[in-house]
Amino acid sequence: MEKGACVPLRVHTIVISVQHSEQISIDQLRTDLMEHVVKAVVPHQYLDAKTVYHIQPSGKFVIGGPQVSRIGDAAVLECQV
Repeated sequence: MEKGACVPLRVHTIVISVQHSEQISIDQLRTDLMEHVVKAVVPHQYLDAKTVYHIQPSGKFVIGGPQVSRIGDAAVLECQV
């Protein structure tokens, strides 16, 4: 505590999942997220050798948003027919 406020000591875990283009590889996406998001947003003094990173843990995430509901609706209709 510092002047009544909690002061963070470190970041334990970072989780980032994003929708992305099919043209980018998962390895490149993870590298870019680490460089342009994690390192740009989280102060370096809070990251250490014990920090756990889950960067795009589910792999590809190309289809999302309105497309998903249309695909889901089509699958439901297909099953009902």
